[in-house]
Amino acid sequence: MTEIEIPELAEIFAPRRIGPTLIIEGFGAKLTVERGQLVVHDGFAQYRRTNKLPRIDRTVQRIIITAVDGYVTLDAIQWCKEVGISIVILDPKGELLMTSERQWCEGRLHQVQVRGCIEAVRYIMRRKIQGQYEISQNPKLKTKLEELNGAQTLQEVSDIEKIAAQAYWASMRHLCVNFRDEVPEHWRQFHSRSGRGNQWTSPRKATDPLNAMLNLAYVIGYAESRLACHAMGLDTEVGLLHRPKAHEYSHSMSLDLVETIRPVIDRTLFDLIEEKQFRRRDFTETPQGQCMIGSPLDREIIERTREAIRVPIGEEAENVTHILCDASETKIDKRTPFTRNNNRNRWKKTPRRTAATTG
Repeated sequence: MTEIEIPELAEIFAPRRIGPTLIIEGFGAKLTVERGQLVVHDGFAQYRRTNKLPRIDRTVQRIIITAVDGYVTLDAIQWCKEVGISIVILDPKGELLMTSERQWCEGRLHQVQVRGCIEAVRYIMRRKIQGQYEISQNPKLKTKLEELNGAQTLQEVSDIEKIAAQAYWASMRHLCVNFRDEVPEHWRQFHSRSGRGNQWTSPRKATDPLNAMLNLAYVIGYAESRLACHAMGLDTEVGLLHRPKAHEYSHSMSLDLVETIRPVIDRTLFDLIEEKQFRRRDFTETPQGQCMIGSPLDREIIERTREAIRVPIGEEAENVTHILCDASETKIDKRTPFTRNNNRNRWKKTPRRTAATTG
């Protein structure tokens, strides 16, 4: 391939601006350590990029790899762990492959997770439905919020969530995706979270651009949720609301936690489609009709999503964990690694030294 054949390559792999989220994309990507610095190589053909990060530069918080192929060395993983950078790897379809985390283990929290905690489940659903109501203003959601307060079983909460979700997405059918060129007609209008046609009914197999963008943003939310669970000492595989199906490996607690920030993700994507006019080349369609996101749009969605949820996911992880602490049979210290509230409260309680006291 040449630059003439794919003129947008220069735009896709233009020199990057280093921010909190560093995305590695293209082919033949490499994450290595050279002379004590983390070295990032990515791009395609003659459009290659190289960036070097010293240990003293703490701008980058997350490295997200979407490259088709390449490698990460062991010393690069160790380097990232030591400076507090987490690595997230997505496959070419946008599914989460792995996250690297600095885990805090708290076995007593795991016991509460196994027993279940209806207070935490109600809190998770309340945050989700309240956020959906603020976006849609659908009165059915307000009714479901009131019913949620009296829910005493997991089944009751699940039934409320199902009806609320149906009402919420029905309210979104007015959403349109604007294109500057010709595209399939069903790409322009949002219909539902279910895939259209006879092949797929799951929302994970998107057949239109908005659902494809939502799916990618939700994967980023899921990855951040996994990292937050590990930071709080939660077992990501023992959910309160979600339960893995037979022969299915699932980080159920991560799926629980991401529910609290789904409205934040939705609002971020809805704002994007309102302000942006898309191009046909921003998306591709498989022979089966599945809609896939191309570059550089995928990079924009990843960066916007992570920036939008970076603070809320930490706050919600702390809130859910503290509810579980209260439900424990033994006292568990309520840690605040994200908000640092414990540190601030401790500082307020410490007497300030003055000339009179130090005399």
